[in-house]
Order: sequence, then C-alpha cells, then structure tokens
Amino acid sequence: MELPDPAALDRLADRGWPALEREPLQGWMLRASAGVTNRANSVLTSGEVEDVAAAVADAERWYAARSLPAVFQTSPASPAPLPGVLAARGYREHSVTDILVADRAGVADGWAEAADVRLADSPSDAWLGTWWSVDSRGGTADREVALRILTGGPALYTSHGDPSAPDAVARLAVVGEWGGLYAVATRPEARRRGLARDLARTLAHAASAHGVIALWLQVVAGNAPAHALYAALGFRRASGYSYWSPS
Repeated sequence: MELPDPAALDRLADRGWPALEREPLQGWMLRASAGVTNRANSVLTSGEVEDVAAAVADAERWYAARSLPAVFQTSPASPAPLPGVLAARGYREHSVTDILVADRAGVADGWAEAADVRLADSPSDAWLGTWWSVDSRGGTADREVALRILTGGPALYTSHGDPSAPDAVARLAVVGEWGGLYAVATRPEARRRGLARDLARTLAHAASAHGVIALWLQVVAGNAPAHALYAALGFRRASGYSYWSPS
C-alpha cells in the first residue's frame, strides 16, 4: 500500500479520537476534554501558523482559561521551528509514538468466527470496565468523559470472554476508508494468549462491510512486544508523533 503523508495520518487520528471541545488556531487545532487523554487535550500542530511563538502563546492562554496545561502534539507535519520554541519555553518532550498502517484485508487474513468473541457498534458497560481497568485514567467523572470521546464518531467494538467482564477489548474508529485501532486492552491474567491479535483480526474483518480498506494504529515507540504483534499482522511504520508538556 502507498503510505499516507504524516499530516493525513494526524488528521485521521484526530477524527478517530475526537475531543469534546475544538477551536482552530490558524492551521492548528486546539482540543480539550477535561484533561482526559493527551490526544483530546492537546494542540494538533499539523499545519502552518504565521508566527510559531505567537501561536504557542495564544494556545497557552486558551488552555489556561480552561484550567488545563498547554500540551502540544508534534509530528513531521508540524512547523520545523516548533520543538525549539517549546524547549526554550520550558516544555519537555514525552510519549514518543509510532503510527503504523496496514491493508485491512491482510490484517483480516486468518480470521475465524469464535463463540467467545463479540462485536458491537457501541461500548457496553462491561467493555468500558475492562478498558478502564487496564488503562486506569481516573475516576468516575473521567470515565464519563472517556465514554463521550469513544462514542464521538462511528466505531466498532469487540471483546473476548465473559460478556459481563471481558478479558480483552478493542475499538476500531471508522473514518471514511480508514479504520483506526484504539483502546486495545487485555487484563493481566489473560495476556500472552493472542487475544489482542484475534480482536484486531475480528475488527479488520468486520470493517469490510463499512467500506474500510486500510488501517492505522499508534504504539509507543519503545513497546517492543506491541511492535512485534502488529508487524506479524502486516503493519509497518508510516509516521510518528510526540507530546510536549510544561516541565
């Protein structure tokens, strides 16, 4: 498959995990969701601005008005001077992440229907409970915000095991002809059984009926086991990004 450009991937991921509040800042996008998840509470900087330092200052004021820290998501599509401007203002880079892509059909290869795997177009309380227990992003209020983000656009949800307490879950955001794999979570006691692989294949198979022809996902650059899993499914690196937060 032809690799999409970094800006296109940044926009896909933005649509696949939509912030509750959004406001353009020239070619950037300000995003806020009560502090729940970096992506939904950061500046998407994949675009041009007239003055990088002035745009950073404008963003800082926007987040301060919401009692949130200004966090910037940078990628190869960001203005070249931006990292230097942020470093000079006391920001630190973290959460370096790779963006991987694959043909949907290739990921779906080897899929087989299983009685203990379920598919839905919305997350059940049990699905959310498993994801939240593994990802641990906060309390009840934060969980409600996360649910609004999850359901902010069309997506497919799959789970494995007991319907009342799944041992593994995953989500596929449907964005046009692309599907974004998010919220892949397996309870510690159920790991090393290939459940994440099986759920990814289930979602890839189901996505065909929604017109999806290609997939993307994000994985932390240093997560070797995850990289090995997705490489075996046919994913390859297309781009990457990181976050910059105040020190």
